[in-house]
Amino acid sequence: MRKLIGLLALITLLPLTAWAEFKDGEHYARYPQQFPVATGDKIEVREIFWYGCPHCYTLEPKLQQWEKNAMPDNAELIRMPGIFRENWVPHARAFYTFKSMGILDTMHDALMIEMHQKKKRITTREQLADLVEAKGYDRKKFLSTYNSFSVDSLSRQAAIMTKRYGITGVPSIVVDGRYVTGVGQAGGYDQLFKVINYLIGLAAEERKAAGEKQAPAG
Repeated sequence: MRKLIGLLALITLLPLTAWAEFKDGEHYARYPQQFPVATGDKIEVREIFWYGCPHCYTLEPKLQQWEKNAMPDNAELIRMPGIFRENWVPHARAFYTFKSMGILDTMHDALMIEMHQKKKRITTREQLADLVEAKGYDRKKFLSTYNSFSVDSLSRQAAIMTKRYGITGVPSIVVDGRYVTGVGQAGGYDQLFKVINYLIGLAAEERKAAGEKQAPAG
C-alpha cells in the first residue's frame, strides 16, 4: 500500500518537476503585460536580430533547423530586425525590402554570409543594392521598395518595438508576447531551443486557461 501511495505521489509530482525545469528570472523573463502577436492561433516565436551581429549569424542555421524539424506544430517563427542605433536602420529596411520583393529566403542568408563569412562591410543602401544586383535581382526595384512608405513604416515600427520589448541585445527571442529569452540567459545555443519549447508550452497553457475563463461569459 505504501508503495502504491508513493507511486501515486511521484506521478502527481512529475508535471511540477517538468514545469520547474526552467525558471522565470533565470532562464527567461516574463513581461508584466502581454504584447500583441501577429500569428493568430499559433504561438508566436519572434526572433529579434541584426544582420551585423555575429551571434545572430551563428544562431541562424540552428534556428532554421529548429523551425524545420523541432518547432511544435502550434508555433510559428517570425523575424523582426532590431534597431538600437541609427546605423542599424539600413539593415532593417533591407530585411523588409527583401520580404516585400519575395526574395527573403535567398537574401537573408546571402547578406549574413557576405558580412560574416566573407567579411565584407555592407552598411549602406547602395552597398545593399550592389549585393542584390550581384545575386541576379532587380536593382531599381530594390531601391524603389527600400525607399517606399511601407518599408519606412515597418522599420519605424521595428524601432519602437525594440524599445518596448526592453531587450538589451540581439539575438533575443520573444515568445507569444509574454516571455523573453536569449542565448546567454538560456544557457547556450542548444539550451535556448529547450527554453523556447518550454515557453511555447507555457504560453499554450496560459492561452487555454484564459479561454476557459472567458468561455462562460460567451
